[in-house]
Amino acid sequence: MFLILLMTSLFSFAETTSTDEKIVGVFYMTPLFGHVHQSSVRTSASLTTIQCAHPVKVIESSKVSVSKEWAYVEVADYRGFVMKQYLSEKRPDCIQGKYPKFFDALNMDLSELYYWGRLYDHYIQGETRVH
Repeated sequence: MFLILLMTSLFSFAETTSTDEKIVGVFYMTPLFGHVHQSSVRTSASLTTIQCAHPVKVIESSKVSVSKEWAYVEVADYRGFVMKQYLSEKRPDCIQGKYPKFFDALNMDLSELYYWGRLYDHYIQGETRVH
């Protein structure tokens, strides 16, 4: 009897922890390069670099607080944060897909991909107020 109660409580615990997270959907990176950040701050450490049209799973979790400007995401084995303005529900047309020979001829190494992604982290998009 004790074993049955113990097993029942373990199963109910497993069910509650698995329902704490929900996949909102799969979105796509829109800038040429970007980063999955360790925290929801533009200057936070990069967990991995991703490129345009790379799919990311957006996750809602009761254990992770996220500001309205950021999304909590999963990319491969990494979980981190991406700015929502860089995500799209539709796969974008990217230079890598339109001109693969040109893009491959650039021969960019990982450090260059990292720095281009960091540029997008610090690039502020919007309209000018100058008339």
